[in-house]
Amino acid sequence: MPMEHAKRTYKDGLFRFYMREPENSLALCRTFTHMNLSPEDIRECTLDSVMFHRRRNDLSLFLQGQMFSFFEHQSTQNENMPVRMLLYLAAVYESILPEDFIYRAKRFPCPAPRFFMLYNGKEPFPDKKVLRLSDAFPMEGDAELVVTAYNINYNEQNKILQECRPLHDYSLFVHRVQENKAQGMALEQGILKAIKDCRADGTMADFLERHHGEVFGMVSLQWDEEKAKEFYESEARAEGQEQERISSIRNLMETLHLTAPQAMDALKIPPTEQGRYAAQI
Repeated sequence: MPMEHAKRTYKDGLFRFYMREPENSLALCRTFTHMNLSPEDIRECTLDSVMFHRRRNDLSLFLQGQMFSFFEHQSTQNENMPVRMLLYLAAVYESILPEDFIYRAKRFPCPAPRFFMLYNGKEPFPDKKVLRLSDAFPMEGDAELVVTAYNINYNEQNKILQECRPLHDYSLFVHRVQENKAQGMALEQGILKAIKDCRADGTMADFLERHHGEVFGMVSLQWDEEKAKEFYESEARAEGQEQERISSIRNLMETLHLTAPQAMDALKIPPTEQGRYAAQI
């Protein structure tokens, strides 16, 4: 059965857009499940926020009517991925299983799920890592869900990229944009050069020929959103550090009966910053 493609927008992200191409989804599933699949064996069941109450994932595929494969692309590390995958799985099961199956006496066969996270962020990450739902429990529980995470940052020795051509090409394109930026190019120039170079050497060539305008918009938007996220996270860390300092000043004032200036001197807070803290004590 051919895959049905939902309307694509810039906010879909390049990974989601590119991997929803039938031939790319097929290669992805063959690589990660090691199943001998044909195009007719795959049906897309990616969650759409319109249909699933604001729940949306990157890519989920129904294989041979027996298995779900869930793929999430991450540019930041996320230890909560098993919980996210659990919610995605519940939403997909709810959409395909008969409403009354939970009341039937005989066991109802449910498609088996597999979960994969594909990471291409800047922070160090192993080639392969296993994330478990049970690690989120403060005490022993009865539920488990396993997500296998792979580092898909581009390098010639990356084994998983060698095994999956679409993933290799996606990773190389992103790498080229990043390299162009690192060499001082403006973002727009860096994206355009990466598109030109990839089309020249056959990397995502057909896809870029058909969708170069959409790719440019997606990467531009995604880059801006990531930079905004980094800025807000940096601000949040700074605010947290400031609150910790204020708490430390108050503790010294209460326990050692120091004045505010004495407490700030003890904490080695520069005189130029003491006025800001004094106003908040």
